[in-house]
Amino acid sequence: MSLSSILKLKSEQLSLQGELTSVVLADSGGTITAKGDATLYGAVFLTYNLSPNPKVPGQGVMKGNASAIDDDGELNTASLSGVYDRSGHEMKIYCVDDISDGNINVALVTINFKTSKVEVVWSQLDR
Repeated sequence: MSLSSILKLKSEQLSLQGELTSVVLADSGGTITAKGDATLYGAVFLTYNLSPNPKVPGQGVMKGNASAIDDDGELNTASLSGVYDRSGHEMKIYCVDDISDGNINVALVTINFKTSKVEVVWSQLDR
């Protein structure tokens, strides 16, 4: 059985364009915060807490959260879980999100530390 036959995503791809608001990194991990505008959720504020894999440089675990307020003032929150991989100025986070609106999102976060740009593309899990 292939993974693509088990894991189905809704056809619509959603996105967020944003920027870093803070980066605090240490040997033991760190925290990255960002904000941006998302196609579905409005203004989004993100926090990514990183813990490094001690055997693989530039790779580790991410646990985070998000809060979003849409144009109507509706608040949604999310618990974020995933793994990250950094190469040079760019970090990618492969993420599964538990959203307060009942959706489960599968996302790819791309952070460019040189430009301070953040992009998130995601789709909702089709359950």
